[in-house]
Amino acid sequence: MRKWEDLTRDEKEIINTMKNQGISPDELLERMRNSGRMSEEAIEGLRKALEDVRPFLVH
Repeated sequence: MRKWEDLTRDEKEIINTMKNQGISPDELLERMRNSGRMSEEAIEGLRKALEDVRPFLVH
């Protein structure tokens, strides 16, 4: 498992925002899908990235 110190600044920012807003990875993916702003390929990349940081998102 990765350590907090090993995460990029962007990853840390996303994690903190999701925690502060109470958004789960699945909710974020659904919001992105519904927004129509991301291609399915981009959403799949986001899903994989969220899997990598999921341990940090446990509330």
